[in-house]
Amino acid sequence: MKLYGLMGFTHGWAKTLTVMSPAGRTAALARIAAGPDVEVVAGPDRFTRYHERRAGALAALVARYAIEVLDKPAWDAEKAALGAAIWH
Repeated sequence: MKLYGLMGFTHGWAKTLTVMSPAGRTAALARIAAGPDVEVVAGPDRFTRYHERRAGALAALVARYAIEVLDKPAWDAEKAALGAAIWH
């Protein structure tokens, strides 16, 4: 399954990773087992976000699931190209 990520920060400066997939948000959420060092923030009508609890945890998640991390312009372009499929 193809996964795309966008890195960011929480208000408390913890690293975050937002994930989308052509297979849809529920499929992406089901695919990734975050583990104890990553907090999962998910809900209806939003992309799943992963908050780092231990340094290096998001880098390990990206490597384990071959998540292609995009910059913001590339994220926006990919999101537009994928269309409504990402919200299923």
